[in-house]
Amino acid sequence: MTHRMSARFVSLALALALTGAALAGCTKISSQTGTTGGQAQGVIPGVLRIGNNSEPDNMNPVVGNQQIEVDLSMFWGGYLLNWTDQNKFIGELALDEPTTTNGGISKDGLSITYHLRKGVKWQDGPEFTADDVIYTWQQIMNPKNNVSSRVGYDDVATIDARDKYTIVVHLKKRFSPFVASFFTMSGTPYPVLPKHLLAQYADLNQVPYNNKPVGTGPFIVTNWEKGSLITMQANPTYWRGPPKLKTVEYHIIPNENTLLTQMQTHEIDFTFNASASQYEELKAIPGMKVDLVPFTQYGQLGFNTTASTLSDKLVRQALTYATDRDELIQKVSHGVNIAADTDQPPFLWAYNPNVKKYPYDVAKAGQLFDQAGWKMGTDGYRHNAASQKLSVQLTGSTGRADSIQIEEVVQAQWRKVGVDVTIKNYLSPQMFASYGAGGILQTGKFEVGVYSWVNGVDPDNSTLWMCNQFPPAGQNVYHVCDQQLDAAEQIALTQYDQATRKKAYFEVEDRLADLQPAIFTWFIRRIDVYTPALQNYKPAHAVTTFWNTWEYSI
Repeated sequence: MTHRMSARFVSLALALALTGAALAGCTKISSQTGTTGGQAQGVIPGVLRIGNNSEPDNMNPVVGNQQIEVDLSMFWGGYLLNWTDQNKFIGELALDEPTTTNGGISKDGLSITYHLRKGVKWQDGPEFTADDVIYTWQQIMNPKNNVSSRVGYDDVATIDARDKYTIVVHLKKRFSPFVASFFTMSGTPYPVLPKHLLAQYADLNQVPYNNKPVGTGPFIVTNWEKGSLITMQANPTYWRGPPKLKTVEYHIIPNENTLLTQMQTHEIDFTFNASASQYEELKAIPGMKVDLVPFTQYGQLGFNTTASTLSDKLVRQALTYATDRDELIQKVSHGVNIAADTDQPPFLWAYNPNVKKYPYDVAKAGQLFDQAGWKMGTDGYRHNAASQKLSVQLTGSTGRADSIQIEEVVQAQWRKVGVDVTIKNYLSPQMFASYGAGGILQTGKFEVGVYSWVNGVDPDNSTLWMCNQFPPAGQNVYHVCDQQLDAAEQIALTQYDQATRKKAYFEVEDRLADLQPAIFTWFIRRIDVYTPALQNYKPAHAVTTFWNTWEYSI
């Protein structure tokens, strides 16, 4: 199950690209096994049957806490902007992306103008207008609503409606990731909600709407059989015209083996973000295509730099040299994922190709341990001058085979360089709970955390690394604090020019490479498996792979 928390801790529980053109590495890899007589097996024309392990808590991402709610909202809901498979924004409820070039962002960077699309109707009939956008912002800021994050939204001073189809957002301060944060594909994506249906409620946490939402999207949610099936039908009044599919069925199949069987028998047409542990079996299904989709989700071994043995960056650097990413990728992800050197994906504009690399090098790790005062003893472990053994604890989530495999492989790798490694795991809700709820990561009750992180479409990573983002104020669970890094982050957060921001993020990555508050193990390539009869599925590489659901056909 994938959860969202603030900027989204993801995988074991869980941002302004003004142009964001795709780089050469951002491609999907596809394979296809043979079909019988060239015909797709088991297909029902016009009906797309999706199978997945996740079930939403509710269907409204504004008060939801899981990734699946965002994925499903791409069928029924509407955002101001969507993010395409070509790594750029496309207008949805807004006509286009506000930029400094087109005048959508004011010269002082404090006013953002959105021109809204005319002729869009809510699925129950009324017209979509500026009032709906303003209302939804008010609900995100409503303290009674259990929203995952208010980042970006809390930088808004006021929103003026010039007319029914134009809004001007006035910011309290310059915030360059704003356009990528406001009702689009941010770390916590929120669709625009219908004021005429929801204004009667004091809060949105338990309203009937959350089980059967009404949106502006190409499909209408018609039924939700809890624990089993969500059904959506084509929206005949969709502003782009009726979608090509008649029906979308989302089958909730908690057991991975059951899902595999139903893919093999062609009872399910499509599964997304499948388990890497089943990659070989999925590839072998006759008459199915398998895509590996690069995604803005990275795995990490996150260091709590307040732990005594990990406070020295030389020790953290040594542990990085002692980590064989290639072995992790082969043994845990079955060769699916790609090695990471930074927290920025290599297929987006903020990636620094010249950042310091840490190849697997046991000898180099030993030299750094020696330099830090941890000498190898006759017992095969390293000790300091006070005869203290070099011991660290890996902490992840229970119930995830991949997490356990990572821990076991890393434990063996670090043992080779004289580090005593223990493992202690927690239930996912405890591991990723908020600071107030005593979450293990948020309260610093760990030494090395094994988990992954999903970015939005903007490279903004300030909540992770800045000095003012220690929990509960942010997600800097590493407790890293560096004035040079902070200064670069401030430039990246306040300048709208992409070249200026790019230079700042290169410096952030360089500082992280030196400080090593985390070992970035890999970037995820999501596994999508589907019948070749499914046409026009063009997976995006950030937040959700779904963006053009109105074009899907079968």
